[in-house]
Amino acid sequence: MSEKDPATIECCICHERLSPPYQTLGGRAYCARHYAAVNRPRTGFWRATALQIGGMAVLAAIVAYAANQIGPLSGPALLVASVLLAVIPSLLWVVFFYQQDRLEPEPKQRVAAVFLLAALLTDVVARRLIYDWFRVSEWAPRTTLSSLLASILIIGATYQAIVYVAVRVLVYDTAEFDERMDGIIYGTMAGLGIAMVSNLYFVLANEGVALGPGVIATVTTAFAAASFGGLQGWFMAEARFEHKPVWWLPLGYALSTVLNGVFSWLISEVSAAGLQVAPWRSLLMGLSVALGAFLTLAALMRRSTAVTLRRAGQ
Repeated sequence: MSEKDPATIECCICHERLSPPYQTLGGRAYCARHYAAVNRPRTGFWRATALQIGGMAVLAAIVAYAANQIGPLSGPALLVASVLLAVIPSLLWVVFFYQQDRLEPEPKQRVAAVFLLAALLTDVVARRLIYDWFRVSEWAPRTTLSSLLASILIIGATYQAIVYVAVRVLVYDTAEFDERMDGIIYGTMAGLGIAMVSNLYFVLANEGVALGPGVIATVTTAFAAASFGGLQGWFMAEARFEHKPVWWLPLGYALSTVLNGVFSWLISEVSAAGLQVAPWRSLLMGLSVALGAFLTLAALMRRSTAVTLRRAGQ
């Protein structure tokens, strides 16, 4: 910032032209309004993370309880309720992850673009590749091994490739991608775009789903996809800002692919036979992988912000 002409100093969020004395944080200049917003007292990071996870769990529990009290839905009512459950979890996680980028929130239009490109690629490319070309649903369930390998080498690999493409094409080489946290934010947005489309197809394929198992499946899928996408985004950011060896990006892709594949395999196994499995069992098996990935991602988010502030001398 010190190398710029003072006349060109702008707020890093709204781009309002500033005049001295400048209010800075992490090497970035802010207008008075956004400086106050960035420094507003916040709930502790881990507490906010726990509240988000708890809130999603409560949402799932409330919907499952309501479903038991109301009784079976059918026809348009079931379909509308199920579509809402497919979309709402992804949007709630979008809000959570976007709020974690407190130093310089990414432009909403770029965040939306990554989310929508990933969703579009999932619909146009991934699902056709997985279900029309490889026809995974026809042969993978024959044995446990074939099911697991298909989930990792085809499903997980395809979805994580979409995360990479969406981030690389739209933001990776732009001026907006200027800190490690950006990789995590954009990676999670791509993952959530994938999750939204996957959940919509899950609902439509079943002409609506039983609300108890359905809400658990959609909430867990959004949670997991965001975590796997964020991990891959972190590897991409480290590759850009550090001198990493040539195998660094493939390592991040392989790790996120394996996690995604194992998660997809667990969910498909417990959701087999027309969703006749107890909801808590699906939750435990899916979350065993997703929760570990998310907690790792949460630690990386906190570390990324701390690194940015430390290197800026804050």
